[in-house]
Amino acid sequence: MKQDIHPQMHKDVVVTCACGNSFTTMSTSEKLSVEICSMCHPFYTGQQKFVDTEGRIDKFVKKQKESQAKKLKADEVKKTRAKKKSSKAAPQAAPTLKEMLEEARKKTS
Repeated sequence: MKQDIHPQMHKDVVVTCACGNSFTTMSTSEKLSVEICSMCHPFYTGQQKFVDTEGRIDKFVKKQKESQAKKLKADEVKKTRAKKKSSKAAPQAAPTLKEMLEEARKKTS
């Protein structure tokens, strides 16, 4: 093995959980923080626990509201464009000489 390329291994690293539990282990980091450990994880405790880290549900709800607002705004823009398009209908172009002759023939016959 090559020398001096491997990270340093720390033998007494304290791992702290969000629930307050702590234990020691070996790691390349000097200190570790975790959100869920075996003392508070629902699989080990048998109790169902709702964990919302960093407000993920709030972020999701916020994104949903923003998406709905964008959709409503896009619908309004489409409606206004359609109104403008219908109000800006091209004015009737002057009839061509051929069309005027055909009309005159119809009137005389």
